[in-house]
Amino acid sequence: MNFYNDPEKVDEYEKACEEYDGSELYSVLSSHLKEGSSLLELGSGPGNDIAYLNNDYKATGSDLSDEFLLRNRKRYTDIPFLKLDAVTIQSDKQYDCLFSNKVLHHLTLAQLEESLLRQKSVIVKDGLFAHSFWLGDKDLEMEGMLFKFYNREFLLKLISNYFTISELYDYTEFDKGDSIFILAKNDQ
Repeated sequence: MNFYNDPEKVDEYEKACEEYDGSELYSVLSSHLKEGSSLLELGSGPGNDIAYLNNDYKATGSDLSDEFLLRNRKRYTDIPFLKLDAVTIQSDKQYDCLFSNKVLHHLTLAQLEESLLRQKSVIVKDGLFAHSFWLGDKDLEMEGMLFKFYNREFLLKLISNYFTISELYDYTEFDKGDSIFILAKNDQ
């Protein structure tokens, strides 16, 4: 994660994300999560999603990067930000929803399973798991960071071991069918 702590690299990443539009995901989320619900975003990055999510929900941002946290705390003074690892999620508070947008792909499979188990404790009963993933059959490493792509059926089976899937939303970020947004209920 040194990449996201280097101010120059974070500048590059923020510039690359300037045109980002997450409205498709927000629309899907709003059909499952009532306005005013508490939401923890894992991996807020440059803050593109949290700025919107805070309009409808009691949003808390988080990141492991000190640089992103510093910038987001200056930009969004009305939103709390926590330093959290997406694997261990060291929080004693529970939330109605845990949300991430292409964050959990940085985890190994073992780390993802640990995160899923931990998320069950952080999401309230009948609360919402809402995360997007890359679909595909490859893994990439760039600048020391893992980008894990998942086989759709494998990923759904894995998540179903922890949560009850409510909706699957396939979308395109770069190539047709390269992304999936999974919404699931913590009712087990």
